[in-house]
Amino acid sequence: MSPRRPSRYHRKNSRTELYPAKGRDAKMMSQTDGQLHMAVDTGGTFTDVAVRGEDGQMSVWKLPSTPTAPDDAVIAGVEGALERVGRSPGELTRFVHGSTVATNTVITRDGARVGMVTTRGFRDVLAIAHQSRPAIYDQHKRRPEPLIPKEAIVEASQRMDADGAVLVDLDEVSLAETVKPLATLELDVIVVSFLNAYVNPEHEQRAVAVVQDAGVASQVVAATSISAEMREYERSSTAAINAYVSPKITGYIQRLEQGLTAAGMKTSWRMMQSSGGLLSPSDAADHPARTVLSGLAGGVVGAANWSQHLGLQRTVSFDIGGTSTDIALIRDGVPDETLASEIAGLPLKLPAVDVHTIGAGGGSIAWLDPGGGLRVGPHSAGAEPGPISYQRGGKAPTVTDAHVVLGRLGHELLGGEFQLDAAAARNAMVAWGETIGLSAEDTAEGILRVITATMSRGIRKVSVERGIDLRTCDLMAFGGAGPLHAADLAQELGMQSAVIPPRPGIASAVGMLDAPIRHDYATSVEAKTGAALEKLQQIFETMRARAAEQLDDPQAETNYDLLVDARYIGQSYELTVEFDADWERQRAIFEDMHEQNYGFADPDALMEIVVARLVVTQQLEHGALESVASITADVTPSSHRDVYIDGAWRDVPIYDRATFGAKTVIDGPAVIEQFDSTIYLRPDQMAENDTYDFLHIRQATEQE
Repeated sequence: MSPRRPSRYHRKNSRTELYPAKGRDAKMMSQTDGQLHMAVDTGGTFTDVAVRGEDGQMSVWKLPSTPTAPDDAVIAGVEGALERVGRSPGELTRFVHGSTVATNTVITRDGARVGMVTTRGFRDVLAIAHQSRPAIYDQHKRRPEPLIPKEAIVEASQRMDADGAVLVDLDEVSLAETVKPLATLELDVIVVSFLNAYVNPEHEQRAVAVVQDAGVASQVVAATSISAEMREYERSSTAAINAYVSPKITGYIQRLEQGLTAAGMKTSWRMMQSSGGLLSPSDAADHPARTVLSGLAGGVVGAANWSQHLGLQRTVSFDIGGTSTDIALIRDGVPDETLASEIAGLPLKLPAVDVHTIGAGGGSIAWLDPGGGLRVGPHSAGAEPGPISYQRGGKAPTVTDAHVVLGRLGHELLGGEFQLDAAAARNAMVAWGETIGLSAEDTAEGILRVITATMSRGIRKVSVERGIDLRTCDLMAFGGAGPLHAADLAQELGMQSAVIPPRPGIASAVGMLDAPIRHDYATSVEAKTGAALEKLQQIFETMRARAAEQLDDPQAETNYDLLVDARYIGQSYELTVEFDADWERQRAIFEDMHEQNYGFADPDALMEIVVARLVVTQQLEHGALESVASITADVTPSSHRDVYIDGAWRDVPIYDRATFGAKTVIDGPAVIEQFDSTIYLRPDQMAENDTYDFLHIRQATEQE
């Protein structure tokens, strides 16, 4: 969001910008000669591109996304970015892609026509769901409609008990007749999901063969091939989501593969998955539901790697976009994970980084509730029409407009490519402020205080509510708007510091560059005594053998994490903990985690293990981190601007972050601008740049 800097990047045309690295020196975490890495992250408005050379030099680029054909923007980004750094697609040694295709398909309800075969008597499993209301006191709130309509669901005569024993054998002849009417619906995919199949998938597998032979759909899948875990609704919902997005993802991957090949790319490439790991395009096509939270994961993986590099014990990853804010907790460089996420209100039982999303972003709209109280969000102006200052027809004041009115944002973004209409934002804020008896400036400050409170609640959700003292945490703020709010949030919550990575506005793409290849396996088990652990070890060996057949590079260094889902007998939900072959040590591990999460342990209760998990990762070689050691620490303001702070206008220095070197120190108040974001520094704070261009914001009293 800095003023245009021709000496720092090359302006190619009116739609795109390339922003090369400012330093040439780089420290290697691990390096391969001749490496050229690229990551492309597709968002709803922009497609972000990050290119990293073997010396760690990073170049980043933004170009408009092409929602109707997302692969067009990806190919344009690959070719355009490499052209601008004088390289070609054939020289790439790593290419990673984060996609929102699966996410948008579910949200917009623009997926495949899906049918389902289920156990007799369970036709309404998707409609009944949990039998819990999403908002217990809102009589008008309704649960999202299932992705599979009732008329596309048929029942099969079969039944297994909870141990997988056959109670009623599958009637294949009857099933073949039952599914024939589905042919008139012209379905793309049929899911077979039977009760208790996670214990014994035999009936599902036989039913898949029968339905395939009937020819009523081009694709038939067993729910256990997507998620083989207990809880029928979640397992069926996950399989339905996978089927719903499958044709679009498959087509997208095929087109992208063809485009990359035509562009001359020779290296194999991988897609980001919700768990924060990478998977091959073929695996993504087979299990597209694993990419549903792909876009969120890249930034969290980046924040985790950066936290580990900086030696931060507890970090809150904080990614603010135009509509929402994604928040995650990172402990010792490892992000919290969940096995039960949601997309558009539908459960997804697959591993994912544990991200808490709130409706607060740069486009969040200010409004008054029935009591006359000022509220901000969750409604957003989005990219179209956007905030009033965007000059695209926006009418309602937003968080971005508040920053403009207060002077935290100047008159342009993206290095001069995007002009802001400060006068229009101020006029609207004056008119809106009159309705609540405040000046334009006080109204804008009020909007930021409300959104800060909303964001603070979101941060507490992933920290305080998990027993974490925020005073021991650092805030890793990124996204286009993250650095604008970092200083206020760190001060409001009493956090140790706020850390701004080198390119916060394109952090998700940068973060993907060092994500590991990952495969997840799970097997339902029943272990209530130490004697059962021997069987678990055999199950782990079986999963390891399966993994060996699917690894991208069997010769690469591979890490195997053995985990189990454990609970006290009688509990409804489990905790995932490390596996130990000794029952007493296993119980101690579980109880320690139980106390961390819930504040207590019950030594008199019996423990059981219900799922064995294997997480297989192959860590790609980390690329270099850029160093700014060769750049002088001395900086001078590029300009000054009036900024409204705590009820008064102040003359505030404006700095160009591209000039910062190692040990550069800035005293607040200040505004620091760069191509992809803007950083605000409070009067009681100072910021220090480290050798690798991370900016650390702390209370001024902490300066030595």
